[in-house]
Amino acid sequence: MKSVVTLPSYTVLRLLTLLLVLPILTACENDFSPKSDYEERIVVFSVLDRSMSYQVVRLERTFDAESTNPSNPIIPDPVTEATVTVASSRKNFAFYDTLFTLSDGSKKKVWINRELVPTEGTDYTLTVEVPGYKRITAVTQVPSRAYVQMQVVNGGVRVAAVENTAYPASGYYFRMWVVGTKTVDGVDVDVRREVPSRFNAITGEYEFSEPSRDKSVTFSNGNMLRVHTALREDDGVTGRDVVGVAYSFDQYLYSYYKLARGFDDPVSVRQDRPDISNIQNGVGIFGALFADSVRVRFSSVVQQ
Repeated sequence: MKSVVTLPSYTVLRLLTLLLVLPILTACENDFSPKSDYEERIVVFSVLDRSMSYQVVRLERTFDAESTNPSNPIIPDPVTEATVTVASSRKNFAFYDTLFTLSDGSKKKVWINRELVPTEGTDYTLTVEVPGYKRITAVTQVPSRAYVQMQVVNGGVRVAAVENTAYPASGYYFRMWVVGTKTVDGVDVDVRREVPSRFNAITGEYEFSEPSRDKSVTFSNGNMLRVHTALREDDGVTGRDVVGVAYSFDQYLYSYYKLARGFDDPVSVRQDRPDISNIQNGVGIFGALFADSVRVRFSSVVQQ
């Protein structure tokens, strides 16, 4: 005959508590580090922009940021060999490696194509072949043109996008410049200064607009007049015109920007998908934008 022992309820609770606490106490003895094991991958960055004279694909290798020997720091290993193409349903475009000189004088290899003119509503597929790595692919669709407009409002000028619902953008980026002309070596060239969208009283600095889901931005008369004065006094140029630009962002470019630079959009980063990237077998971004601009006389929109 088997005997049965019944423990008092408080004893059971103590045992359960002990079983739950022991793993926690054991875990606390180990050092915690948020760094995961390093995995080398190819980083891709490319934004299709029809306003540019050529399209660019930039490639990098990831590298382990942890260095145990400060006198011998880890140096990134650049990608020097790759086959890069961008294809639509009608045509394939081969990209060729080109050395660019950066602002600091260093050289950087990128891949460019001068024939591709991105078309709104068209799907483009990026393919990258790097020796020793899996084939990298990504797909994006060029959003519709914003059809930017300028409207004089109380105290400023409103730059707005007339939304085209055929291939709607995920976000918009508005910018404005005051533009003048001067002659350099017998040739008339534009000289321009960008108009800030606001003044930050805390930092004491002027701030510029950023991509958002808003379909318009208002630039104040005060900021436009300030830039007009700076253009005259610092550059010796009279600002005759105002240029407004609206960029339509596709979903990947907008999400990538909000992940890297913005913190005002609560749906940019989800817990179940924290890595905003549409690159298969790699990381980075392959996106698209469509820019539209309008140019008007400064005197017609700004109250002086």
